[in-house]
Amino acid sequence: MPSLYDLATRLQAFGIGDLSREELEGWFAPVLIADPLDVSESDPEPWEDSPDEERLFWRLLYFFDASDTPDDDLRRLARRVVACLGTTASAAETFELLPILLDQDRFCTIVERHATGVISRVGFLSVVAKSGYPAHVKLWLQRAPLASLRLLCMRLTGSEYGIVIRLLERSPA
Repeated sequence: MPSLYDLATRLQAFGIGDLSREELEGWFAPVLIADPLDVSESDPEPWEDSPDEERLFWRLLYFFDASDTPDDDLRRLARRVVACLGTTASAAETFELLPILLDQDRFCTIVERHATGVISRVGFLSVVAKSGYPAHVKLWLQRAPLASLRLLCMRLTGSEYGIVIRLLERSPA
């Protein structure tokens, strides 16, 4: 059974254009076919040994396999996921940031529109409430002043995901 590392290697190759979407999906096919989908028939060992890696592996596999996102956008997302894994060195933290990685461009556009007054504070809070982000991230975003939101977007845009995780762990200033 392939590992998260194997998937990350494929996503990295896809992200930089060394692997086509068809080749990536071709790698997915036997893995998906081999997955029994019934938990009682699954091998429990990987889930017992490294549950965070398994959870991220399957979430990414199903996301990329089912995505109808245009290739360029999907490649950018693959690069973000690989960068997040690299900078956090943690499957659990990457999984936690995944909703933000998926929504990063839209989120930072909303923050910038909020900063310029195009989107009100109430409008921004409504976006956060409907975002699907983890509860503690939503709470941080709701309490963050504009300067902290801009700093967060600057770190996201710079692929500084290890720093992003640390920002979200402490009170916004």
